Amino acid sequence: MEAQCGGTAVPVEGGREWTFDDVQDRLVEAMLTCWRGGDRERGWLRGGADGPWHMVLPDAAYDGGRDAAEQRADAAIRPAALTRRDVDEMEEAFGWVEALEAGQRRLVSAAVAQLARGQRQVSWVRVARSFGLDRGTDGLRMRYGRAISSIAARLNGGNARAFVSSDLVGR
Repeated sequence: MEAQCGGTAVPVEGGREWTFDDVQDRLVEAMLTCWRGGDRERGWLRGGADGPWHMVLPDAAYDGGRDAAEQRADAAIRPAALTRRDVDEMEEAFGWVEALEAGQRRLVSAAVAQLARGQRQVSWVRVARSFGLDRGTDGLRMRYGRAISSIAARLNGGNARAFVSSDLVGR
């Protein structure tokens, strides 16, 4: 089973339709994947500054840089490199958000960032403050719900515009 998203066919996971929670979970995963990725520009600039020597110098995780067997037990574990699938899924999810209006994208990213940081639920008061609002948290929550629901509807081949409200947040 496939759904249409921006003119391209998107396979629906497990042969079922996308739900609000499926879309939200995928966006949280995409945010975490984005945060796991390195800063390519800074890494390129650093590599160009001293050539390959930064790879030869002892790592702080080693005692004196002698032998891997002497590696400290308290050394920080580096996150695994991103796979192509991770990057593809991240770009796919961010593409879903690109179909939203600017204010909705900003709202979705503010809420999803909180969830990606490990919060169990979104603090709409904090989101409202980031938009410069002192009230209207219920409105933000409902706009967020409509934005995520419109993504799910688009992925399921339905009318995504049925969930869209006027964009007052983008100002």
